[in-house]
Amino acid sequence: MAAGIHQTAELILGAQMDFSYLSFHPDQSLDSLVHNLKEKIGEFGNDLPCLVMVDLFGGSPANSIVQLLSEGYELQTVTGVNLPMVISALTGRDMYIPKELIKEIMREAAEGIIDIVDKLTEE
Repeated sequence: MAAGIHQTAELILGAQMDFSYLSFHPDQSLDSLVHNLKEKIGEFGNDLPCLVMVDLFGGSPANSIVQLLSEGYELQTVTGVNLPMVISALTGRDMYIPKELIKEIMREAAEGIIDIVDKLTEE
């Protein structure tokens, strides 16, 4: 899922700086995921807080973020990742402070949920 969203976002927006993904595999341990996440964050090579988007609250990726937060990592994190959220984050990251960006991402995500039948039959 992570690779697909990353690839699609760059297909739409073009190559992006400071934009990466980390896939989680079912046979992977939480410790291994935390280790890989630390390495991925280190690749950015700056002191800016990272925005990390994960699929489910309570899942292993989200739990790995909780562990990093407890270790003092400066992260912003949202769950429920989808393509509209990622596009919103990429296009808005230079316009908002982190907490405002999170609110904008969440708004975009909610607006991206549309019942097509209802939309087509609106008057």
